[in-house]
Amino acid sequence: MKEKDNKDQKLQFRFSEDAIDRLDALKDKTHAATRAEVVRNSLRLYEYFIEQTEQGYKFQLVKGDERITIVPLSI
Repeated sequence: MKEKDNKDQKLQFRFSEDAIDRLDALKDKTHAATRAEVVRNSLRLYEYFIEQTEQGYKFQLVKGDERITIVPLSI
C-alpha cells in the first residue's frame, strides 16, 4: 500500500445511469452525506473482504438456521 501524504486527490469516474441509481440508493439507505462517502465506505469494505479472504477466511450470511457462504471474487 502506498504511503499516505495526507493530501486529498480528486478523481473522476464515468458511471452508467444504472450505476448512478445504485450509488444514490446506497447513499439514501446508509444516510451518507455524499456519493464520495459511499465510494470510500465501499472501498473500505472491499479492502477488508479481500484481506480476510487472502488469510483464508470465508464469509457467510446467517439468518436463523440458514447459512449462505459467499464465494470470494478472484484475487
